[in-house]
Amino acid sequence: MKKLLLLFVLATFTFNCSTESDDTPILEENTIIGRWHIVSLEQTSMYVFTENLRHTIYSTDGNFGGLETAIPNPNTWTFEGEELVVDLNFGNFLRTNLNFKCDGNVVEFIDAEGTVGTILFREGYDYASCNQ
Repeated sequence: MKKLLLLFVLATFTFNCSTESDDTPILEENTIIGRWHIVSLEQTSMYVFTENLRHTIYSTDGNFGGLETAIPNPNTWTFEGEELVVDLNFGNFLRTNLNFKCDGNVVEFIDAEGTVGTILFREGYDYASCNQ
């Protein structure tokens, strides 16, 4: 019984130990998937990117509902290399490169000439705190 208990204690310490310190940042891959406010329209419009659709949700009071409140007919999106391509329907496409900032909480849409267009920030993030 003592050997079994000793084996259990050793196994617990072995599987719970880590070489990373608590100060090591956990880097997450930047992703467009999520709920995004549009800078200058943050109280009225939001994009929600799911696996392959971009939904648009409107609000009159700054409170946004779930996908069930999105306007009908979301836009499909995909990546072509590094470029985000959103099908705006009727032969129109948004083609943009993404520049993630502030730990992936802010994303700038960069056009082919290198100009920043739309800027989005994640729901729940304080855009004013982004200093990059």
